[in-house]
Amino acid sequence: MSLVTSLGYVVVSASDLNAWREFGERLGLQENTDDVNQGPAETLYFRTDERSWRLAVDSGPDGGLVGLGFEVPSRAALDELGERLESAGYPVKVVPELAVQRNVLAVLTTQDQDGVPLEFFYGAKLAKEKFVSPRGVRFVTGDQGFGHAVVITADEAEALKFYGGVLGFRESDVIRIGEATAHFMSPNPRHHSLGFAAVPGLSGGALQHVMIEVDDLDDVGRALDRSVEAGVTLAMSLGRHTNDQMISFYCVSPSGFHLEYGWGGRRVDQQSHVIGYFDQGSVWGHRHSPATVR
Repeated sequence: MSLVTSLGYVVVSASDLNAWREFGERLGLQENTDDVNQGPAETLYFRTDERSWRLAVDSGPDGGLVGLGFEVPSRAALDELGERLESAGYPVKVVPELAVQRNVLAVLTTQDQDGVPLEFFYGAKLAKEKFVSPRGVRFVTGDQGFGHAVVITADEAEALKFYGGVLGFRESDVIRIGEATAHFMSPNPRHHSLGFAAVPGLSGGALQHVMIEVDDLDDVGRALDRSVEAGVTLAMSLGRHTNDQMISFYCVSPSGFHLEYGWGGRRVDQQSHVIGYFDQGSVWGHRHSPATVR
């Protein structure tokens, strides 16, 4: 049983914060400047629901993953998780000043087997004002958390031990395409809150993409139109995934990693789910853009 309830937030870095302001607005994210605490670096805070923020962008190098923030329900759960991580060989730090910056009651930090920076917290601050998207969209959060993130791993066996064994995430399914393998995990009904992919030639620890989900398919289409009209580079065209059945497109964020914008993600029954296996990522669409193929 996992002590984690969801992926509560994601923190990344970028050299051009104004580009992120425009990018976030086109996707319907609401910037919060009123009831958040700034840290040592200038930071943008974006809302998707009643929380004071869900996605933060620090001023810094492009492509940087500052932290994946996983939520637990209480101080007791945070302390227990810290002990579990230490016992498994993952040293943790309790950082009071970081809790202030993240607008949470307490946070501890560690790294996974690939060096991915992880933050575990409880007591996220609620915003004073109602969430109002500048594009009128509603995001799917609640018991499913912020969305999902996918990272690259150099050792899928160790990643499975950590996320499945130490953190107790449910494995939803596996996709194998050629020599690449991806595992999809979650502590809640969202099909996956975290994915990790072992890809020959890629070193572990990099953020591949972040996903945010809306509750109306038309809002995906509108966001796609706005992105194309603004000259945003598309990483993958509109398509539907095999595993979580989400209809989505991928665009390149100002930080350089990909952002998936989707609708219709599958919810998973925690008790009855049986792990699936796929040899393709999409039922249709999701064609790679030549500009993003390496």
